[in-house]
Amino acid sequence: MSNPIRVMVVDDEPEIRNAIERYLSFQTDLGDGQILQAGTFNEALTLLEEQNPLIVLQDINLPDGNGLQFIRQTKKKYPMVQFIVITGASDLDRAMEALSFGAADYIKKPIDMSVLATMVSEGIVRCQRWGDLLWGEYNASDSAEETSAG
Repeated sequence: MSNPIRVMVVDDEPEIRNAIERYLSFQTDLGDGQILQAGTFNEALTLLEEQNPLIVLQDINLPDGNGLQFIRQTKKKYPMVQFIVITGASDLDRAMEALSFGAADYIKKPIDMSVLATMVSEGIVRCQRWGDLLWGEYNASDSAEETSAG
């Protein structure tokens, strides 16, 4: 992928966001990627539209909105974004609901950083495959147009 990989961490607890950022910044899969942070639903929406992250680590409970709503709303407009839901033990039903909205996976607090890093790596691979597939379809449609025009 030519663009740097962006991962956005959406959680209302700055300690969790900072810990994830520190850990992921040492993962080689990210290359020269960026880790973005948002503490609210609205911050996350703004960053999503301005920075186009491929992976979003999404807490369910936010002070100004619901993480499930965010996933549902975002997947319609940005289907390629890979969501990994961050959940407390009491929110497992809601994590399952997030999967039905298109989230790729979920992880429970306290977060096992090595498991999270594996999930992020798998999300990057899915994005790359999806990008290759879309690029292949784009090239195929270009060839078909040239053939029909000639």
